[in-house]
Amino acid sequence: MVGRNLNPERKMNVFKLLTPFLSGVLFTVPALAYTIDGNLADWGVSHNGNAGDWTPNSGIHFTVEDQKDSFLLPGWGGQAYDAEAMYVTWDASNLYIAIATGHNPATPNNPTHNSFGAGDIAIDIGNNGSWDYGIDSTGNYGAAGSLYSNVSWGYGLWNAANAYDPAHPDPAHPTSIQSGTLVGAGALVSSGPGTGYGEFSSSHQHYFYEVAIPLSLFGGQWAGMDFKVHWTQNCANDAISVVAQDFPQNNVPEPGTLALLPLGALALGLLRRRSAQ
Repeated sequence: MVGRNLNPERKMNVFKLLTPFLSGVLFTVPALAYTIDGNLADWGVSHNGNAGDWTPNSGIHFTVEDQKDSFLLPGWGGQAYDAEAMYVTWDASNLYIAIATGHNPATPNNPTHNSFGAGDIAIDIGNNGSWDYGIDSTGNYGAAGSLYSNVSWGYGLWNAANAYDPAHPDPAHPTSIQSGTLVGAGALVSSGPGTGYGEFSSSHQHYFYEVAIPLSLFGGQWAGMDFKVHWTQNCANDAISVVAQDFPQNNVPEPGTLALLPLGALALGLLRRRSAQ
């Protein structure tokens, strides 16, 4: 290879040629792939009043829970408890999650008055029912966007047969973090209300969550693992989840590293031209 035959003087010339480029690459923090602002337009979600509104850009794992008017499973509560869609993707640095729902994040949690607040986001590594991590979605347990491990979960009002049975809740629908170990901070923004989304609920209000969690907080636990992301309210009236497969290894090059490859080729080309002259 050409690089192996460079003498020390020529190697120094390569470094000098690259220096102006390196100063703008190596020390630049990569920008987030998604703007965490509660606006899902950069995911491809739109508000045109048709069925395709909930379909995201390609390469995103997603679930559209229903295309019916305020249909809930297993509970009730109409549009105010309707989970519409969930989106999951990642890059070399972050896990990204977005949720669309008819449930207002500011809904008080007052079960005696049939008011149930928003639950937290649960993550099941291996998709085996373990619910290993929780993301605080509202700041009710800690700071919104914080990631917790060793989570003890609350559950809803419905059993595995979708019958009202608070004494025997379905463990497939974790609701809020009851206790856990703080791992670190991510970014989370909730927004709304917004209208005009979806073919059957274009006139209804919708609310959105958008989340970015650094992959470094998970260590090497993610590598090659399937995983599941889940969200519902504290009553679990309407739960939604996404199963994503083959989470990438954590040694994917950062964007800055990838940018060095063409710069190196450019420097070698300039050296060859100088030698020829």
